[in-house]
Amino acid sequence: MTSERRKPRYERATVFNPDGLPVWADRHRLDADVAAHDHDFFEIALVTQGHGVHIAADGDHPIGPGSVVVMPPNQWHAYGECEDLTVFDSFITPELLDTTLSFLDAELPLIRAVNSTSLPLPQRVQLPPRDVSMAIGELHSMTDMTAQRSRMQIVGHLLIYLDILNRAWSGEHAMHRRTLAPLHPGVSRAVELLEADPGYPWTLAELAGEAATERTYLVRLFQRDLGIPPIAYLNRLREQYAARLLVQTDQPIAQIGAQLGWEDAAYFARRFKSAYGLSPSAYRKRAHTGETRYHSTVVPEPRLPVSGARFDVRPVS
Repeated sequence: MTSERRKPRYERATVFNPDGLPVWADRHRLDADVAAHDHDFFEIALVTQGHGVHIAADGDHPIGPGSVVVMPPNQWHAYGECEDLTVFDSFITPELLDTTLSFLDAELPLIRAVNSTSLPLPQRVQLPPRDVSMAIGELHSMTDMTAQRSRMQIVGHLLIYLDILNRAWSGEHAMHRRTLAPLHPGVSRAVELLEADPGYPWTLAELAGEAATERTYLVRLFQRDLGIPPIAYLNRLREQYAARLLVQTDQPIAQIGAQLGWEDAAYFARRFKSAYGLSPSAYRKRAHTGETRYHSTVVPEPRLPVSGARFDVRPVS
């Protein structure tokens, strides 16, 4: 599932200069569309001024003052319809969250949601004005170059910032906390298999055998834990993989469909348009240009419940 990338990508060595510590923040003014890009670190974008549209695998979302987007590593995103848009970005190396701050998965539901699926979607938060002011203060403190920064200091400011975001996110997502509950072992095993090889022609009987459960019981467990049957989960997983490959590779569209188990190109196009409101070619074009007019006005809901599995453009001056 690899092919040469067609879009810009942040380089970590550039972003985390000048002192190479694992957290950095920078304010960007976006006066034009920004085409799809990704990076190998976490990005948290806080809008402090203006308006625009944030484009990612979960659709097009209007953004304005107080909007926050938490982008996992290796997930594409873009900006469109930028009007006096100012974004205060913070960048965090995955190693920091996996080692020094590994306890955050247990403490902060927001971080757990970001880390708990093989193809994570952006997490979105809307901060009230008071919290925006507090967040900006912590971001400024992270990047204060007038005094010598230490790892301890920047991690402390980062933790306060993440706590501000988590409180707002938890309030907005309280009704969805059930999806973060532990999965039944049979469901967990089946999900692990599906996510490891979504292109394989899985059958319910084969999944049930691998998960050491009876077929109808496995369906009931999936419905209880994830809200959908196993084969529906597989189809949604394929749709999300396809969306990522369309943006992040040069592979022909028919080839993408075939490697995900949909040999019939017309059937693949119908499945994809049903999920994302666009044909695969229009979806790819929209992402690479950053122009939201190519996107359906209907914003799809996030396509996958969390499963429990784990898996550039230059800054504007």
